Amino acid sequence: MQVKKEDISSNILNTAKRLFIRRGYEDTSLKMIAEKCTISKSNIYRYYSSKEDIYETIVSPAREEIVSKAPYFFSQEIIKKSAADKCEEVPLILSGLMSRFHSEILIMLKSENGADRRMLEKLITDSFINTCPIEKNGSKEMISKMLIFGLTDILMKYSDEEDLLRELRPLICYHYLGLNGLKEVR
Repeated sequence: MQVKKEDISSNILNTAKRLFIRRGYEDTSLKMIAEKCTISKSNIYRYYSSKEDIYETIVSPAREEIVSKAPYFFSQEIIKKSAADKCEEVPLILSGLMSRFHSEILIMLKSENGADRRMLEKLITDSFINTCPIEKNGSKEMISKMLIFGLTDILMKYSDEEDLLRELRPLICYHYLGLNGLKEVR
């Protein structure tokens, strides 16, 4: 039976996604991808020039969407909103983004030494440091790292938009309001 080229290409991408999520980008080889796809490593090269090419094919749409949406989260428009409004709006936007690009964002975050992980961390940290009203940059960095950890943890456990929204609301409200504020918003 003849297998269509699109099916092979799709199988390579889906297999790579699973391996990148489970093992991380750095610890996944083309040989592993080929073995899981039950094709030869040389056959992968008919579709993708390298492991990096596979990675880019998978994550570039997510990266583009994140980079386009990120400025809004730290814009004057959102900064001027009440904390309660932020606690409603931000989780809605994030849950949609995280459900649409669930695997892709996880791959980016789980690539320990990857440029995309550093980009996401820098984007969140730099934007938070620039907009946070507290004085100490060290504290701002710690708070932004806690937010990144929370987002990653939620992504590891949930992929459904409703579940993501349910879990994101308290994280985002805590981020904006602290523990006392969480009592007010619920």
